[in-house]
Amino acid sequence: MEASISHLLVPVDYSDKSVFGLKYAARLNKVLNGRITVLNVIKGVDPIWSEFFSEAERELLLKRLEEHMRKFVHQHTALDDSAFDCLIARGKLCDTIMQTAEQLDASAIVMGTSRADNIKKKIIGTNALRIVSESKCPVITIKSEPADTDVKRIILPMDISKESREKTVDAVAIAKQLNAEILVVSAYTINDELVLKNLTNHQNQVVKYIADRGVKCSGTMLAVDDQVEGVLNFIDKNKGDMVIITTHQQFETVSSFLGSFAKSMVSASKVPVMSIVPRNAYNVVFKLPAS
Repeated sequence: MEASISHLLVPVDYSDKSVFGLKYAARLNKVLNGRITVLNVIKGVDPIWSEFFSEAERELLLKRLEEHMRKFVHQHTALDDSAFDCLIARGKLCDTIMQTAEQLDASAIVMGTSRADNIKKKIIGTNALRIVSESKCPVITIKSEPADTDVKRIILPMDISKESREKTVDAVAIAKQLNAEILVVSAYTINDELVLKNLTNHQNQVVKYIADRGVKCSGTMLAVDDQVEGVLNFIDKNKGDMVIITTHQQFETVSSFLGSFAKSMVSASKVPVMSIVPRNAYNVVFKLPAS
């Protein structure tokens, strides 16, 4: 049985960017029909917490914080109380988010990130960058107000690495859940017939693999001067709704395609990006099929 996305963890700090993540998780969950946990992290090292409040006062404060979180969720989404949980946790922000994801066996973390004014500014919030790089489960990042439409078109940038092949399995599982099609794009900058031949053969295999599993799919070879700009333009032109990448240092055989390509995509993409840590680093929620 294929794994599925059934539990989304959404960190919130009541900023605009956390609203984006919350709204997007709610929209995804309309299709996924799973569960959402909304997480707010407070500083566990703050001496005021332990020295100036009794245990009863801390419990009362936590209850009030949870009530505030529920009002926040209701203010920005149409989620019913039965569809989400609120969780207050103490500790260091990034560590606590990732530890909570593990403890809850979350399928993915959904979070808003800082915005970049243009793709030449490789900007992403430090906290978001660390979570994307180190999380053991997939991380979906979004930088702006989510669209009112469902995810119908997933963009899958592809190279010839083992990690790139692995994310194809994840993309198929996600596309089936969301009833979406997959557009595979192989962007290349090297004018080398052997490189192009290998990349083309690999893309054909990937497209066939996806189509054989009942997901509508097409492939595009894209000659570009810059891979990031080329893929971003492809997403815009083809009206992509989500991008799926791996966070390893990908290679276009010679030049590097978190890696710099992943960081640039998370920073600059106008549409949500799902980042997946390669399986040789962590065991992620999706399993490779038996060979």
